[in-house]
Amino acid sequence: MRILLTVFGLVGCLFSVVSATALTYKLQPNEKACFFSYAEQKGLKLAFYFAVQSGGSFDVDYSVVGPNEKIILEGTKERQGDYVFTAKEQGEYRFCFNNEMSTFAEKMVDFEIAVWLALHLNDHRSLISAIWARASCWL
Repeated sequence: MRILLTVFGLVGCLFSVVSATALTYKLQPNEKACFFSYAEQKGLKLAFYFAVQSGGSFDVDYSVVGPNEKIILEGTKERQGDYVFTAKEQGEYRFCFNNEMSTFAEKMVDFEIAVWLALHLNDHRSLISAIWARASCWL
C-alpha cells in the first residue's frame, strides 16, 4: 500500500511541473492588450487558449511574439484558438489581443496561458531529475 501511495505521489509531483494562468479580460474598443509569460529554458511547452465570450461579432485579432520579437502565432477575426508550441528560446513570450478594428464594441475574452516541461519517459535521467527536483512537495 505504501509503495502504491509513493508512486501516486511521484506522479502527482511530476504533473505539478506546470505553470498556468486562466483569466477573463474585457477588451475595450480600439484597445490592444498583452500578457506575458517567461520560459525559463528552451524546450518548454507553451499552451495558449482563448475564446471570445461576448461583444461585436465574437471575434478578435491575436498574436504570440517570442523573444527577439519573433512572431510565433497570429490571426485575425478569430472567435477562439487553442495552440501548443515549443519554446525555441529562453525568454519572455508576449500574448496579445487586438480590438483596434472595433470602434464601439468591447469584447469579453477568456484565455489561458500554460508553460510546462515535457518529460519523455524514455529519458530516465530527465525523469529522475524531475522527481528529485519535485521531491520537496512532500516536505
